[in-house]
Amino acid sequence: MCSLARYTIMARLLGPEQIGLAALLILTSSFFESVSDNGSDRFLIQDPDGDKPAAQKLVQLVFVGRGIFIALGLLIAAYPMASLYDEPALATGLMVLAAAPLIGGWVHLDFRRAQRAHDFRPEALGIAVAELVSTAAIIIAAYYTRDFTAILYGLIARPVAQVIVSHLTAKRPYAIGYSRDYAGRLAMFAGPLVVNGLLLFVGSQGDRVLIGHQLGVTELGHYTAVLLLVSSPAAMVSRVLGATNLPIISAARSDPAHLKRAADRLAGRSVLLALGIAAGFALVAPVAVVMLYGRAFDLPATVLALIGMLQAARFIRLWPTNVALGVGVSRIVMINNIARLVALPAAIAGFMMLGGLPGVLIGFIIGEFTALMVALVLLNRAVGFPNWDGWDRVAAFAASFAVIYGAAAAADSGHYAFAALFAALLAAIAAGVALRERETIGEVVGLLRTLKPASR
Repeated sequence: MCSLARYTIMARLLGPEQIGLAALLILTSSFFESVSDNGSDRFLIQDPDGDKPAAQKLVQLVFVGRGIFIALGLLIAAYPMASLYDEPALATGLMVLAAAPLIGGWVHLDFRRAQRAHDFRPEALGIAVAELVSTAAIIIAAYYTRDFTAILYGLIARPVAQVIVSHLTAKRPYAIGYSRDYAGRLAMFAGPLVVNGLLLFVGSQGDRVLIGHQLGVTELGHYTAVLLLVSSPAAMVSRVLGATNLPIISAARSDPAHLKRAADRLAGRSVLLALGIAAGFALVAPVAVVMLYGRAFDLPATVLALIGMLQAARFIRLWPTNVALGVGVSRIVMINNIARLVALPAAIAGFMMLGGLPGVLIGFIIGEFTALMVALVLLNRAVGFPNWDGWDRVAAFAASFAVIYGAAAAADSGHYAFAALFAALLAAIAAGVALRERETIGEVVGLLRTLKPASR
């Protein structure tokens, strides 16, 4: 909701071009965040000794170093980025943005240690406060500045709030320090994820880089604003789903039967939610985009459907990658992101053959499906699951994409009878998926029933 509020106000006050420039600030910062993301905070959850003070001090030291690295990277990249896009103001913006990672590096990671005992309240509070503070800062700044620099106020306010809340909710005193006992184990865990960072950036942000470079800043603004409508809630759900399932999978890794049940539970939830993301966005986006952002951001139904499908394809990868992290096979995550590189040549080919956003988006969707299939093959081999385990889910998911695109194309061309036919076919696929995931649905319904008395 906070992200939606931020971008709705920014879109109305600033317009597509300024949104595109703000997106370039975020893209540059995301690059350095990705190449330095070693997953060390997850080490505190996954490792048997992750709750030891020495391990926590080491990981917090790594976080401080990472913040310094990102800040230096932003300072170095400021003028080259401004020159590349012929936007001198970008240089100043990137130099100011360097303050954000410097502050964020001092976060207290006791909230990760709490998650070993399935206590997610400290992280949830930190996220909530940071998002509210960031949203307020951006809205106020956008009203007064009327340009892309408004995003800087929120990007700096967020880590300030996160750091403060993390220290206030921590049960241990904050400390940083090197530990020879845990450095080797952390390096073994984090090593593949460091290499994975650059690959992750290309896979998750390459679409925006390619769109900004090939189609221009204004088109990047269109895409970024629309993508946020689906990516922000999807990211929130993904973060919660991953955080709540990782400790369960990690605890079950020594018991094959329990591990299989935990993995199936995560797979079922991921498939159901991803299908809901793709179908739901295709249905509501044509109205929601214009209502929230105005006519300046209107896009064809097929483009909107492809944006939703791309985000859904990214979301469902949570299933194999989270299981891999839970059992300590982090190399699968790295290989998974190598497979995502297929998206770049596919997107370039799509751009050349189809032109515009549709070609780029189809290429990146192909990359996400390639990564999903590679991760599933490797995961089944690594943990001893049957070779074809989960492939029926992938097939149903792919079929739903074809049907959603068909319905959107029919709607764009005015053939509403065909759109209704595709919608009926999608309903049939959804019914089959619901039957396949009936145990997962039953668990969710049971959970809601237990919560019902508390809501009265």
